[in-house]
Amino acid sequence: MLKIVFTTDGIFPYSVGGIQRHSRLLIEELAKRDDIHLSVVHPHKNVNVFPSYNNIKEITVDDIDTSKLYISECFNYSQRVYEAIKDIDCDVVYAQGISIWYKINNCKNKLIVNPHGLEAYQAISLKDKLIGFPFRLIQNYIFSKARYIASEGGLLTKILIERNPSDKIVFLPNAVNLPQMEAEHIWNKEKINLLFLARFASNKGINILIKAIEELNWEGFENKLTFNLAGKGPLFEYYSTNYKFSNVNYLGFVADDKLESLYQDNDLFVLPTLFEGMPTVVLEAMSHKMPVVVSDVGATAELVDDTNGYLIKKNNVGALKKAILSFYHLPAGEKEILSQKSYQKVKSGFTWEQVAKKHVELFEKMISKSF
Repeated sequence: MLKIVFTTDGIFPYSVGGIQRHSRLLIEELAKRDDIHLSVVHPHKNVNVFPSYNNIKEITVDDIDTSKLYISECFNYSQRVYEAIKDIDCDVVYAQGISIWYKINNCKNKLIVNPHGLEAYQAISLKDKLIGFPFRLIQNYIFSKARYIASEGGLLTKILIERNPSDKIVFLPNAVNLPQMEAEHIWNKEKINLLFLARFASNKGINILIKAIEELNWEGFENKLTFNLAGKGPLFEYYSTNYKFSNVNYLGFVADDKLESLYQDNDLFVLPTLFEGMPTVVLEAMSHKMPVVVSDVGATAELVDDTNGYLIKKNNVGALKKAILSFYHLPAGEKEILSQKSYQKVKSGFTWEQVAKKHVELFEKMISKSF
């Protein structure tokens, strides 16, 4: 029996975010095995997050107080996590983000750290670099202590290898569950529907997308390209109020149960993001057979190339326009090839069943090397 301690600062839907969703889906997939027991530390008191699994023990600690200095609260949270796990007999400690920090030496030989998107290392503006500086110091310290560091691949692996021995870096990508029914797209040679699904924030490149739409409309494509922009965030009101176009639909927040039809009803997924980990939305779009246009940041190059879409230079309106128009002008048969390649790429290496198996193989490797 593999005994795993899994620590996280939140689990979807009780906390919303990429790490939180990843935590839930990975835990649920691991818990399907009868040779694993999971002790899951999270902040959701008075909630049984995983009621259907007998091999999961939930341990709750006080949550981070977002009204206080965040970095100090992260350290305090790691103290509470340490107190919760210090007497647990386990084979592996799997830490999401910086949830293991305090007295890290006490578990370093069993520790796998998953830092996900490494946002602090991908900051663009001077302000963001300064904000991220203390988090880079903290993560560098955690990395130096961990036995293994999970990487989602691509440029994230490069960032990690620049700071750590390469034999500590392990490729453990993000994943999705495949839809119950395979999607089918009907390609219209006169018009295409494009989907943007992300938080309306500057790092998602919404300004790049809006500028590209402006220029494409001016060039005569207003009646040929329809843009469906889904998501909320700090910039949603600004753009939905000040940039109204006849071919742009601001959809706002879209519930999970509505996403499948959204992926099905659009032809091309577009994400001109400025920095990322391995975006779940891109994986979801691919699992619904959507070709993808995405910036070459984070681990996006693991998912998208010229066989299933367009990997473009970040912060580049011209590159985004060129990709959109290239797809628009493709014959239906070539669009279908891109569509099928997206699906096959996810199916062959990015399902939760496959990624959980990679985790178990690493857990077993750690145990075998301990003897």
